[in-house]
Amino acid sequence: MNYIYMLPAAFLVPVIHEWVKAMVSTAQGDPTPRQHGFVTLNPFRYFEPVGFLFVLLFGFGWGNPTPTAALHYKNRQQGVVITYVTPVLINLLLGIGAVIGVNILLNIHYGQVNYNMFFLSIRMAMWTSDPYYIAILVLSHFAMVNINIALFNLLPVYPLAANRLLLLFSRPDTIARVNHYEKPMQIAMIVMLAFNIIAMILSPILHIIVRIVWGFTI
Repeated sequence: MNYIYMLPAAFLVPVIHEWVKAMVSTAQGDPTPRQHGFVTLNPFRYFEPVGFLFVLLFGFGWGNPTPTAALHYKNRQQGVVITYVTPVLINLLLGIGAVIGVNILLNIHYGQVNYNMFFLSIRMAMWTSDPYYIAILVLSHFAMVNINIALFNLLPVYPLAANRLLLLFSRPDTIARVNHYEKPMQIAMIVMLAFNIIAMILSPILHIIVRIVWGFTI
């Protein structure tokens, strides 16, 4: 049943991530996203079915990677950092905003609640026709996936943000080694996703973020 409420987040969150990347890179003078058709409001341009499936099943995934070319930035290093960090921050901020929204809705509906209700509402999701309950569940999954995608991008595996940042500040021999092992690293990442290893590693950080945000929400 959770998959029904996860659908909007599984589709939208990776799309938002890649759309922001395209807009930020374009704003810095990079014509590459536009040349490849990524400067658009069509969400399906950023949709990647395998990444969508992984978000739906495991809470972590990716969109269709936006092509960028750092040579067009006035300051190459600064431009790459801005282009790849900004989508992560947007995901994190959207996730925090959604957690606040869930907190407000739960408090209105049930009175003062503990932050564990956020995770309980996700785990115990049941089919209902109550629009209020549906809104809480959809928003809870949107919050969780946004924060998960932000954390997921800290892994140094292509096409995730940390990979580009690692290569940006690495020596040529390190870049060559990382590129050489790109496919094995991607396979290892997929296996770790499928067996919930990445979830076990990153979930404690998600809980900490939710708990902190919950504590500051009236």
